Amino acid sequence: MAEKLVIDKNAADNEYFHRDFHISGDRGVRYVGENYGDDAVVKYLEKFTKAYYSPLIAKIKTDGLKAMKEHIENIYAVEKYPDNVACTLDGEKLLVEVSECPAVKYMKESGYEPSKWYVMLTSVVNDVIAKECGYNFEMISYSEENGAASYKFFK
Repeated sequence: MAEKLVIDKNAADNEYFHRDFHISGDRGVRYVGENYGDDAVVKYLEKFTKAYYSPLIAKIKTDGLKAMKEHIENIYAVEKYPDNVACTLDGEKLLVEVSECPAVKYMKESGYEPSKWYVMLTSVVNDVIAKECGYNFEMISYSEENGAASYKFFK
């Protein structure tokens, strides 16, 4: 008789890896954009951001831009591309420079072309987070080719 091995695992035991989250997010904004227009994408992302990122917003209100810096660096660490982002915090200003976006790279390697609204998942989401916390946000540059970007949060 064969020996039976039982392994108990929980979802929390698995490594969190969310690249397909980006495709799902883009499909959502693509649908809204194609069917309802750019203004509807902004409204959709405003509502999403205030709900989904409410814990981050609360942390930034308490800890300032240090919390946003840690959040961004953690996302790139989770994506296994920590060297693709440089965050410079100088008082009430956080400059973020992305050499290549791992999500855009993943999507394109998977044969999925990000929509024209994909950049709004960075620009609008970060603008809403900034405004909710009493900061300003500026998207300085963005490359549709590889998702390279430069943006800042500031007072």
